[in-house]
Parts: sequence; structure tokens; C-alpha cells
Amino acid sequence: MNKPTFAFVTIGSGSYLGSTVRDLTIANILHRRGYKVVVYWMMEWSPELADPGIEHRLLCHGTRYQFRRPSAFMDQVVGSAAFLLPPRLRVQVTQGINGFVDRMLTHLIRSLHATPDSDAGLVRRLRRFIAKDEVSHLMMSFASLGTLALAAKRQGGLDFDYVLTFQGDEQFADYARRSDLFEAYRKRLNEAVAGSRWPALLVSSDYLERIADELQVPRERMSVLYNGIELSPPSARPPRARLRQLFPRLREDLPIITYFGRQEAEKGIDLLLYAARLLKARGVELQLVVCGATAKGESYKRVVADLAAHLGLPIHQAGAVSGEIRDTLLAHSHCVVYPSVNREAFGLVVAEAMGHGTPVLVPDYGGITEVMRDGERAGGLTFKAWDSGDLARQLEVLLANASLHRELAGNARPLAERFTAERMTDRVLQHLGVIDRQGHSSADGGMSRVA
Repeated sequence: MNKPTFAFVTIGSGSYLGSTVRDLTIANILHRRGYKVVVYWMMEWSPELADPGIEHRLLCHGTRYQFRRPSAFMDQVVGSAAFLLPPRLRVQVTQGINGFVDRMLTHLIRSLHATPDSDAGLVRRLRRFIAKDEVSHLMMSFASLGTLALAAKRQGGLDFDYVLTFQGDEQFADYARRSDLFEAYRKRLNEAVAGSRWPALLVSSDYLERIADELQVPRERMSVLYNGIELSPPSARPPRARLRQLFPRLREDLPIITYFGRQEAEKGIDLLLYAARLLKARGVELQLVVCGATAKGESYKRVVADLAAHLGLPIHQAGAVSGEIRDTLLAHSHCVVYPSVNREAFGLVVAEAMGHGTPVLVPDYGGITEVMRDGERAGGLTFKAWDSGDLARQLEVLLANASLHRELAGNARPLAERFTAERMTDRVLQHLGVIDRQGHSSADGGMSRVA
């Protein structure tokens, strides 16, 4: 077989979905290594995340799932017209309507899992793309999209196989539950897992156990492969002055405590606000920065602002920011807090913060703890999940104990180096049998055996 061709099927905009960031990171590295790479976008796209030379195709517009049944007219006519608008305006419209994105994703899951026949029109389009691009390895960003890949494979006539990645699929399972489709969803999901040549990939050991327990996916059909980040050079500390562009009232004399990530209810930003208010009552001084895009609408972002005002907390809040501002903020924060009330599968922001030598504060459960700790060595502290009082206590320790903070900061960068993007890509290729553990290429592109 010739050198593999990789196609990534991903949902939405990488500006707010860690899954897309992960996929496009792998896609870029594969492209730089000389592989042919193409990205198939669903609902929205962000081709600017990819290196020049990577091809992009829109598999479907979000409007395809405006109603309970997929609509070719809404997809090709209404969706194409909507794409004439600037991307920023499209995002503002979709996120400005409460429940809009949730409704489309609910209908997507219904169309893929309610019956044994996944969205037939979309499967035909996917097969045309695969044939045109001569794809050998179809990389599904979410395992919940696996029914599309399985249906395309079952029709035969194309020399490709697919690999599934679980990274946030519990949210799709929730959409299925709300639609009384959970058992059908679980059955179809397991069929897609079983139909792949390779075990599905999961981004942490804790997440593997969660998927095995909640979705009853056999453990032998899953394999842990941690996410990776692009690490900046250790000496490249960006100037703090950059932050004045976005946060002109940020003070030089107070430590910055940062939340960076999607501003959604499951991220637990309100816990951080309560903790900061408790510390304010104790006379502990800090300045709180909250920034990041939203995926489901602006309502929770407004809740954060309103709650901070009621608590008397002068927070510095912003939406999506540039990579330059993100890196500067992470590098100059005293610590980065990720207070999620969800059982996080991984936590890219935690790895990115530690990559800048910044300690982190995270809940004591989920895959996120695997990122910040390796045996006895840690790049931060944990707090009791859902407990704003304990979050306040641990945050006060990080603010008051200078020697502990230095120790954690010293550990942070070496711990983050376990999760480099190059290492992640190597492990993907090893999993697929494209290269072995010594970096040698497989003669058949890994298609003749299960990794």
C-alpha cells in the first residue's frame, strides 16, 4: 500500500473545542512529516487552525440538523447562504440564541443513532470525499460519529479503515438520554467500536474507566493515548505588557489567578467566584481573570459577570482571545484554576499552563489529575470536587506559601513535557501500525494488522 492518507472528521470550531485543537495539532504534524492530510468539517469550520497545504472540505453545515430529520435543503441552500456571512458573525448568531447549538447536536445524535441506518445522505457524501481524496485512515474526532464511518465502510468498494477517539462523548450520551435514545445510542456506539480495525483511543486512564462503566464499551477495545500540546521554548517568556491591550486595569502588584477555557456551566467558574469571595472576606488580595469562548451561547458567560458583580468581585473577563494573549496570560499567572464540575477527560489548558511553568489547581477526580501529577511529583494542587470552600483553602496555600509555589512551578514544565504534540503524533502512528516504536514506517501503512 502507498503512504497513508489521513482524513480528520471533526465538529465545530477549534476556537472552543479541545477535540478540534487536538485533531488539527496531529493533522499539522502529519502534514509536516510528508503525509497527505485533509480535514472534513461538520457544522462549522476553522481552516485557519491548519497549516497551509492541508485541504478542507465541509461535510455538512449545522443547519442540516435544524430539525429532527436531517434536511439536505437546510444544509446545502440555507447553510451555504449562512456561510456567506463572516465567520465571527455566524458564531455570534448561533451562540446568541440560547439552546441553538444544543438543539442541532441533539438532532445530529438522533439522526446517527436512532435507527441502524445513519444519515444516509451524509454517508454518501463522506464516501465521495474518501474516494476523491484516496483516504486510507479516517480519523473520527468523536466516537459518537463512528456510525458514519462504519456505514461508509460497510458499503464496501473503498480501501480505508477508521479509528475512533473518545474525548467528550459523555456529552453526546447526555443528548441521547434526553431524547430517550440512550440504549440505541450505546448499541450503535459499540457497533462502531467493534467495526474498526483498531481499538478506540481515549485521552486518559480515568476516562477509559468512565466509558467502560457508563457506555459499557469493552476495555480490550480501548487504548489510552494522552493529548499533546505545542510547547514553547522554556526561555520564551512573553512580556506582561501585552495583557494591557485586553485588560487595561490589571495591576502589577497583585497576583493573577486565571481561569482559561470554555465559559460553560459544567466548567464550574461559579465555584472559583465563591472561593475568591471567601478569600476576599479573609483579606487575601488577588485579581481574577476569566476568559475563553463559549460553544452553547452567551448565557453562562453573562451569569459569571452578574454573579461576580453580586459578590463584589471586580473580575477581568473576556471571550475568545488570541494565542499570543493566552500564552502571555498563562505565563504570568500565579496559578491557573480549572474548577470543572464535570469529570474532565484530560485538560489541555492544565498542560498548557504547566508548559509555561505555572502551577495549577484542579478537582481531585477525573483524567485532569493525571495531567498535573506523576507519582509523588506534582505541578499543582487539587481541591475536593465541587467544594468551593476547599478550593479557597488550597488557593490560599498557593498564594501564601512561596516555597511550595516555587517547588510546584519547578515541577510544572517537566511534567508538561510528557504531553508534547510530537509524542502524541508518534503514539497515534504506532497505534495504527504506520510506524513501529523505533520510528520505522510500516510497508503497508498499518492496514494489515490491528495495532
